[in-house]
Amino acid sequence: MRRILLDTDIGSDVDDALALGLVLASPGALRLEAVTTVGADTRLRARLAARLLALAGCDGVDVCAGEREPLLRPGRFGWFRHEEAMLGEGPDAPISDEPAPERIVRAAREVPGLELVAIGPLTNLARAVALDSELPRRVAGLSIMGGHIRQVRIGEHVCAPGIDYNLCSDPEASVAVLGAGFATTLVTADVTLQTWMQSADLERLESRGPLARSLAAQVRIWEPVQRELFTGLGGTVAETNVAYLHDPLTVQALLDPACLRFETLRILPTIADGVLRTLELDPALGIGAEMRVATEVDSEAARDAIVEPLLGL
Repeated sequence: MRRILLDTDIGSDVDDALALGLVLASPGALRLEAVTTVGADTRLRARLAARLLALAGCDGVDVCAGEREPLLRPGRFGWFRHEEAMLGEGPDAPISDEPAPERIVRAAREVPGLELVAIGPLTNLARAVALDSELPRRVAGLSIMGGHIRQVRIGEHVCAPGIDYNLCSDPEASVAVLGAGFATTLVTADVTLQTWMQSADLERLESRGPLARSLAAQVRIWEPVQRELFTGLGGTVAETNVAYLHDPLTVQALLDPACLRFETLRILPTIADGVLRTLELDPALGIGAEMRVATEVDSEAARDAIVEPLLGL
């Protein structure tokens, strides 16, 4: 049983909700201690997380709203204006008044072996490290959906650095967290943009239980937004691609990493021309931080491993 705190910008891209669903579908492997939200209207994001928890019968899990703006660059967090529609129908659940950074610090002090799972911008974590400089040593590990290491593609289009929203939307927070000394795992855009839910998977979700149907409804809202966003960036999106599985792949790496290839790399987080970069360095240089980095994925195996548990919700 791995005890985790999930830090998320749930409500925009549906992948955060799918990641939370995968956590809730894996009670024998993961114990969810708290959910913290980050980015723009974090109170609404907290309401969405709390509703999914209530649908799963887990409304005893703390949900805490966090940082609404980046550390130094206001206005950079994404907001698509469909987020309230993602709430859908369902029971309400309580939201804590404790700020997310404080909740992260408290969880690290109270929960032995806690692991942090960050699937949004790293602003809450940067604030938490500022509150407690010992945080990286209090937790067992930090798993991040983020990083652009070697080559990132949207279909046939090779992406320039900056495509990694989670780290690039608050680059100063990312540099602070990645350099703080956590035992860090990066599930990078290199692999997540190769992994997506297919339309046939969505149709199966729509025929299942209340939580699965709620997730499916969110996928339906997100799919046209995703298509416009990624083709607007110059990419090609498969007709069967209804949702990239960025964040669920990060959770899957905790459950069973067999679908991924990890390498231990020396990574230098830096800001170049205003863009967060995660540069792979020769270890002989003696700089940068050692991190466990996902560099390859069996996308078919990953999709199956993620979707099957969701069908039981």
